[in-house]
Amino acid sequence: MTLLRAAGAISVAVAASWVGSAPVQAEALAQLDPVPVAASATCAGSVSAEAQVAPTEVNGGFENGVRVAINYDAGRYDGSCALTVTAAWRNLDSGASGSGDITAVSTIDGHYGFIGYASTLFTTGPGTVVVTLSSHPGAEMRVTPS
Repeated sequence: MTLLRAAGAISVAVAASWVGSAPVQAEALAQLDPVPVAASATCAGSVSAEAQVAPTEVNGGFENGVRVAINYDAGRYDGSCALTVTAAWRNLDSGASGSGDITAVSTIDGHYGFIGYASTLFTTGPGTVVVTLSSHPGAEMRVTPS
């Protein structure tokens, strides 16, 4: 009986410490669903996006950063298409901001048509970062390093 009580007390203590010390979850990854795009007069399709917390190398050290990637699906097209999307970021804690273009070139994939993937890395510093893309007006991705 004492062994059973001891096991119960340990279980309650472990559960209480787990619940009481559960950290607030930082979002390390955010995604945007595919939206229709027209890369040129002869190239259309859809593009989805993601932002992910990632370290960036700066002067031999590492800084907080965000990797922004696009996945361009040109559908069934007989050739290669390039889609350029402008990514803008803003650090809500420090006020720092920046932007850059990401260009994905679609190539043939035997199963899915013509797809392209490209990414870029921004050094954002610590804090919550909001990323917007020209391909997704009004939408944003929010990530925070843990």
